[in-house]
Amino acid sequence: MGGKGSGGHNRKPTAQKLAEGNRGKRPLNLREPKALPGEPQMPSGMTEQARAVWPEVVAMLKANDVLFKTDGLAIATLCSNLVLFWQADRAVQEFGSVREQLDEAMGLSTLRMNPLVRVRSDAEKKLRACWQLFGLDPSSRPGVQTSNSADRHSSSALDAVLRVHKDEIIN
Repeated sequence: MGGKGSGGHNRKPTAQKLAEGNRGKRPLNLREPKALPGEPQMPSGMTEQARAVWPEVVAMLKANDVLFKTDGLAIATLCSNLVLFWQADRAVQEFGSVREQLDEAMGLSTLRMNPLVRVRSDAEKKLRACWQLFGLDPSSRPGVQTSNSADRHSSSALDAVLRVHKDEIIN
């Protein structure tokens, strides 16, 4: 079967099967929809912080040759999760990962995990999933086909987005 989330291998685009020689000899989908290259429009309803991150994320995807007009919602999700991760990370740094809670009935204080640690962890998992969709992490990069992959810079474009004025975006 295959496909995202099916437990098997992810499906290959028809162009990749043609380039590799269609080893399975299965019928090819010659009517596969083509992704339109270009910059998508920013979806309405994004937070102000996510809107501030949008141009940097779009520039990174464009530099990696994985920017398509139909990816607006996926990019918005990436931006929102990036902002959420930064906000949760900042709060965990400020308040700590463990907090003391007083049990009034027993008169004892116990240590509890700060709920923001879980928020940060969940945002990081969602970020990794978004990065994989666009081929921005090392393990998924070989599976992404681009037209000019030999022309790419050796430095990571993801690092550039992570370095973008995150202090301005969080506040």
